Amino acid sequence: MQVKKDTIHRNVLSVAREEFIERGYKDTSMRAISKKSGVGLGNIYNYFKNKDELFRQVLEPVIDALLEITNEHNSNAKLNIGIFKSQEYIKERNQIFLELVLGFKEELRILLFKSHGSSLEDFKEDYIDKNTETGLEFLRLMKERHPQINIKISDFFVHTMSSWWIGILGELVTHDLERDELECFISEYVEYTMAGWEKIMRIE
Repeated sequence: MQVKKDTIHRNVLSVAREEFIERGYKDTSMRAISKKSGVGLGNIYNYFKNKDELFRQVLEPVIDALLEITNEHNSNAKLNIGIFKSQEYIKERNQIFLELVLGFKEELRILLFKSHGSSLEDFKEDYIDKNTETGLEFLRLMKERHPQINIKISDFFVHTMSSWWIGILGELVTHDLERDELECFISEYVEYTMAGWEKIMRIE
């Protein structure tokens, strides 16, 4: 019985994902999902209380991936001025960003551009705010460990850099780049931002 329930749950999620990709949240109907999945509308509501909950479950993996990137940003291993010149760290960031875009391209499109009318329609702004707070906290924590660095950096600059990052994600998922083009851009972006932060924080 549990196996059947799991199968139905996965089936509805899969069909819903395709509908949200094609139509976005606002123009996707639960009746269409029911028809295409072969699961009765009443039965779908046994698994998802409404369309919004279904939408959030479809996007849960990409949201978790985005939040993981933010949450690990200020981990102890990252509070080290050596990371700005660490090829190992730069390679790690390149891989994380590459996997994010390749693994969740369609989900990112939905989340960033097709979530109007859902409880996630303000996700982009909320994520920018969270990243801004994380960035400011990073500067404070780095100053505690490395008093010689400069952290007299405006809150608005950190906010703008956070906004730039989410904007770049939007650009990457709306352009059909070949894998090598994507890898090249991400490498350029990571090196550029690392060098920029190193300069503005006056790390020698």
